Amino acid sequence: MATILHPPWDVDDEIRTPVSADARRIADEIFGEIAKGTHSYGTRLPSERALTQKCGVSRNTVRQALALLEEYGLTKRQAGSGSVVCYRPRARQADEQTQITPPRSMLDLTELGDNTSPLELSVARSIIEPEIARLAVLSMTPNDIKQLFLILDEMDKIVTDGERFAELDDALRMQIAYGSHNPLLVATYEMINLVSRDAAWAAQRQKSLTPARIREYQLQNRSLCEAIRQRDIEAAVEYLKLLLTDFNQDLMRGS
Repeated sequence: MATILHPPWDVDDEIRTPVSADARRIADEIFGEIAKGTHSYGTRLPSERALTQKCGVSRNTVRQALALLEEYGLTKRQAGSGSVVCYRPRARQADEQTQITPPRSMLDLTELGDNTSPLELSVARSIIEPEIARLAVLSMTPNDIKQLFLILDEMDKIVTDGERFAELDDALRMQIAYGSHNPLLVATYEMINLVSRDAAWAAQRQKSLTPARIREYQLQNRSLCEAIRQRDIEAAVEYLKLLLTDFNQDLMRGS
């Protein structure tokens, strides 16, 4: 288990940007929660308003505390998502010296979902899916496209069942990957789909699939599939990026 460290500003001779005592106290408390894993890597901190109410201080004080965390590389502000945790607690040096553990394989699929943050999943999808879409437009056979639209038609029947919609949405992405006819990309995307289904926060994804959100995704997915059928690479990639943007926002909102 990782040891809770002192905040990095405690070991500085002088804090780079002076803050009030209350702001430092709040920053200390948030750092402690991050170190304990209450706020894990890639997740979003509570909003300024929520912290203001929780701590009983002004919003300006909360902003000073958040700025201090960001200045020391513990968090990063993202437009529309607030402050996202960028810090992973490190194991105690003494533990590292007395207990030598072989590095865990990156392909340990039994733990991959639990050890992947929403931010890490969204980054992986943003890197690989546009390339898969480009190859799919060029390589999909008529039968591949037929299977794609069969899945899409099933998705269009769903109104409120977020769990079933998420399952079909993963299947649709997987069918596009198959259409690339690149075995290595297919294997890579199978791992991404595994994480999407098995990670502890996958339930939050389903919870975000309200009837209105499901309808939005249905329309966007149909536009994507039509672009693939028309062999329009540019349109397919743009529709896919739009879907990824919405997916990432839903994940971060639930973090």
